[in-house]
Amino acid sequence: MIRPISGSLNALLVLEVAVRHASLSRAAEELGLSQPAVSRHISTLESRLGQVLFERNNNQIVPSAAAVRLADAVALGFGHLDQVWTEISAPADRQEVTLACSFGFADQWLMPRFSELREHLGGSKVRVVTTDQLGDIDLSRLDAAVVWNTAGLPDRPFIPLIKSEVFPICSPDFLAAHPEAKDNISQLPPSLFLHFDVRESGFLTWQGWFERMGLQAPPFDRKSEFDAYPFLLQSVRRGEGVGLGWHGLVDQALAKGEILRLGPSISDRDYSYFLQHRPFRDKEGALARLADWFETATSEDLEGMA
Repeated sequence: MIRPISGSLNALLVLEVAVRHASLSRAAEELGLSQPAVSRHISTLESRLGQVLFERNNNQIVPSAAAVRLADAVALGFGHLDQVWTEISAPADRQEVTLACSFGFADQWLMPRFSELREHLGGSKVRVVTTDQLGDIDLSRLDAAVVWNTAGLPDRPFIPLIKSEVFPICSPDFLAAHPEAKDNISQLPPSLFLHFDVRESGFLTWQGWFERMGLQAPPFDRKSEFDAYPFLLQSVRRGEGVGLGWHGLVDQALAKGEILRLGPSISDRDYSYFLQHRPFRDKEGALARLADWFETATSEDLEGMA
């Protein structure tokens, strides 16, 4: 059976562009068509649907609710098509892999192990893209990403990396200057709490930590939030205040004695990070070796916290 929509695909594409620009002339320019051709495609749809899709007023057009619904469906369909095209067209034997992760993860977890990763890749190249705004990147165009939420690309496989454990941290000098914080961190002035802008990650803030501890949070002033976790950690090392530390990101600083735990741990989720990657066909390729290295590098950590 041939669906009624099958003969209207070109017209639907024209509709999506016209709704997006709210202009037939701009739609014609983007698609490389004449304006009369764009108008004919819209008229064809209106005829088949039996309703007007645009209100026309001189050079202005206003899409109807039905036109907007159709345009959204077309955009969604082509977005999925673009994602699948990207994934299946990646050459299986490509010896280069692109990995995205946050600044904090790159600085505190990946970089100390980067030589091990390169060795495991056996000469294949890895390109690391770092940003704390992963939501602004089209991850479907990258080979892999260290994410805190796998729902963005639900069709991609993922590997749990680091179990969630969050706790207050400070420097030894800070604790010497504020010994009262060891018994009751709530006694510290609000200005001594250092805040990290967690954005859309859903990670704990100081407010969330106090709520989960059943404690009254101080009246925080968060005007000076850090937008990159390595900057906050450096401020903690200098004794400028107390911050929240994430297992996996502060382990080396703790081991070196640069910072100390200053309170109990909270687990607000099962895992803080996952490696999510495009499906790979070549089990000996660079992406497969990257996934294998991440799984091996974190397996002992996961077993120890189980």
